[in-house]
Amino acid sequence: MTGSVLDANMRETNTKSIVKQIRNNGGVPGVVYGKQIGSMNISVDAKDLKKILNSVTGRNTLINMNVNGGKQTVMVKSLQMDPVDRNIRHVDFQQVSQDTKVKTVVPIQLVGTPKGVALGGVIQHDLRSAEIECLPNEIPEAIKVDISGLEIGDTLSVSDLNIPSGVKILDHQHTTVVGVATMKAPEPAGQPEVPPEPEAEAKAKTIEKE
Repeated sequence: MTGSVLDANMRETNTKSIVKQIRNNGGVPGVVYGKQIGSMNISVDAKDLKKILNSVTGRNTLINMNVNGGKQTVMVKSLQMDPVDRNIRHVDFQQVSQDTKVKTVVPIQLVGTPKGVALGGVIQHDLRSAEIECLPNEIPEAIKVDISGLEIGDTLSVSDLNIPSGVKILDHQHTTVVGVATMKAPEPAGQPEVPPEPEAEAKAKTIEKE
């Protein structure tokens, strides 16, 4: 897992006016949490942060953060997004140590085309990401799953995943990850609708009944 560099500025106050000023200047207010530092109010450049989040490793990128002359190794812990323009309004970072395990989430990537698809089966990808625990520099970009040998009716569970050395998966072992199901047959067409009776004929039938 490669790291990225991100410059941050300390902010001693957390007033609405300061936060608004940071955003207006193209920044994102945030907090760094850690056992060694407690909590530290900071701001980072929005473009630099988005570049890291859009990288291959995304939120699991190890970030070498420069804070007023000091350096911290951090990861993105959580993001607060604007519901309208989807810009980042706030970011929390977690200080990490190379010898202390962290918990995070990585995507599950399917590899290959199942044999069952050629026979009319369809892929059902139920678990698209996995929660893992490992050292920061051992976080995989994704957990790859070879599905090329799956026939119709076959499934793979968490216990079947090929997990990299040093990585522990925290999802339940019996959780279904992916399977190949039979394609549903089209439902039979319903009975043809009976056209409504002409008004005069319907009225005549009513009179006869009376």
